[in-house]
Amino acid sequence: MADGAAPKRVAILGGGIAALATAFEITNTPGYAVTIHTLGWRLGGKCASSRGPDGRIEEHGIHGFLGSYYNALPMLAAVYAELNRPPTAPLATFEQAIRGIDTVQLYAWNGTSAERFDAHFPFNSAFPDPGKPGTLNNVEDLVERVIALLEALGDAHGDHPDAGFIKHFLDKVIAGITTAAGGVAGVLAALENAAWHGTRTLLLEMCRSDPRAMQIITIIDWIVTLLGGALADDVVNMGFDFLDAENWTDWLARHGALPETIASPMALNTINLAYQYSDGDTSKPSRMAAGCYVHWGLRSLAFCGHAIYAFGAGTGETIIAPMYEVLVRRGVKFEFFSKVESVDLDASGAAVASVDIAMQATVRNSLPYQPLIEVKGLPSWPAQPLYDQLDQGEAMRKGDQYGPYDLESWWTSWPTLEPRKRLVAGRDFDVLVFALSIGAVPYVCSSWWETKLAWRRMVMVLPAVQTQSLQIWLSKSYTDLGWTPAFDAHGTALSDTWQRPLDGHCELRHLIPLEDWPADNTPRSLWYFCDAMAETTAPPPFSDHGYPSRMKAKVRQTAIDYLDTAIGGLMPLAINGGAHQPGPPAALDYGLLVDTRPNPGTGSARIDSQFIRANIDPTERYVTSPPGSTRHRMRAWETGIANLVIAGDWTYTGLNVGSVECTVMSGKLASHAVTGLPALQDIPGYPTSISLGSAISVGEESFAIPTA
Repeated sequence: MADGAAPKRVAILGGGIAALATAFEITNTPGYAVTIHTLGWRLGGKCASSRGPDGRIEEHGIHGFLGSYYNALPMLAAVYAELNRPPTAPLATFEQAIRGIDTVQLYAWNGTSAERFDAHFPFNSAFPDPGKPGTLNNVEDLVERVIALLEALGDAHGDHPDAGFIKHFLDKVIAGITTAAGGVAGVLAALENAAWHGTRTLLLEMCRSDPRAMQIITIIDWIVTLLGGALADDVVNMGFDFLDAENWTDWLARHGALPETIASPMALNTINLAYQYSDGDTSKPSRMAAGCYVHWGLRSLAFCGHAIYAFGAGTGETIIAPMYEVLVRRGVKFEFFSKVESVDLDASGAAVASVDIAMQATVRNSLPYQPLIEVKGLPSWPAQPLYDQLDQGEAMRKGDQYGPYDLESWWTSWPTLEPRKRLVAGRDFDVLVFALSIGAVPYVCSSWWETKLAWRRMVMVLPAVQTQSLQIWLSKSYTDLGWTPAFDAHGTALSDTWQRPLDGHCELRHLIPLEDWPADNTPRSLWYFCDAMAETTAPPPFSDHGYPSRMKAKVRQTAIDYLDTAIGGLMPLAINGGAHQPGPPAALDYGLLVDTRPNPGTGSARIDSQFIRANIDPTERYVTSPPGSTRHRMRAWETGIANLVIAGDWTYTGLNVGSVECTVMSGKLASHAVTGLPALQDIPGYPTSISLGSAISVGEESFAIPTA
């Protein structure tokens, strides 16, 4: 930009990770004025969290990072470095913001019974710093890191008394791989050697009487099948995308994975954590594009330091508030209470002409809205707007028959203000970044999305499913209640593949000291549960204001049914029978739920003191990756609309699985579309060899997107 030239104006629609990551990357380059327009009073989108009663942390679901988030983790490290909090502040540094986890506690089902299936991963000392993960420029880099994990995996599982021969065998396989000549071809030859494929069935037969040994075999088989199958399909030269017409189970079977491996919780973990079920119905067969599955699986094994990282506080305190504070310092403007209603094109359909925004509230004295509160020294997000700052605060505070007005709900009865705000191209923005989730497209782009083939295909083939979550605070520790989790020194227990429909769970008692409980009624354990939620009918019109309450009631009943039947397998002393309490023997002793209300409930009614959430709004649904969908994902600059860029985990990123990592990648790609930076080769995991040239128009200039 020439000296004295006006900055290029960038309007970003949405307040989730995609919007924040895009703004962060764009403002790394001088000469851009960025404004974020978001509905409601807080940021974060599907990752938003807030503080409820007793300062408790309330989330949309279970959130964390894999150690292989090569884009999200370095961005978070950069945010904390720039934030530069005092050393005495809570979560002062990036290292304090994340907590390593080395074990995932899984469960293998045999009919109605389940057995523990622990997957323990060794610390990666070769790449110990997740904030500086090093390069991941190509598939060869990925293969090298997965092989390094295999080398260490035998030691991680070598404590099994009867698994010495497995470790010895694995060492021989690794020796063949690491000494193979001919680069990738040599590695492939070693993986295809009969030393593994010809012997694993025999090993399986030898281990049938030893469940733990069988588990180790299936873990190794899964990893070796991912690695060998990917190389056999020449992903080094072809990339992962061309595999995506195939379903993940078919791909594993085609490459010789044992049936026990395909059905194992290790193989299912990705499917469950990424909610890859049609209509959110976990009773249906899972569907996930093979390339997405294989790429994600290999990436998850190429971790830095720990395999998984939990957050030091809630997602809102750990990620969203720090990003907000840094962006404010950089001059980014935030327009809260701005509900995007329509994005309209010009007469030619070639460019965005305007954006209509319904204002939900106005701030007193026309001041900027200050969204954060402080709890235990941490900048946090409140569960409701800070009414005292708003002209409409008193009316908003009263709520309606369904409770407090939810300004994030598309079904809210709260009336928007007149007149609407209109953003006009050339006056209010030069580039528009659509960072709302794909579920919003049919509503806010209703006048044109079906007329553009690429948009119509993308919306139709990328279904987004509803999810549900439950948090419970218990008066006793989980060890006192009979659970014996496998966890590392941090004591954070992460589990999956337990009983549906809330099969994912995590115990996060380290958050309790950051909450604000009465001294005589402080919980000793905190459990999160989360899963997809089956959708049997289409959502009603947004004029049906009671729909969110009905859906929350549905999740409430699901939670009660679950606690009445499934919790005993995790904590046998938490159920009536184990605790010698009256009531159904297999049901939770609801008296264990910490209830600080003036009139605590009794029995299952006590669940109303806990936190229940139905994620049903168009922008809160989880975007899936079914077979055949990848080729219809648009790149940030491929919108076919001159001044429109897209961002979100529904866009093409090369990884293409719903996650913060994909969302941060999309923000980097959106920034690249606007500013040319970061360079495509500097976005780990993005396949530059298949990048397409394009351009978007900004004012009277054209910013080219280079062809790699």
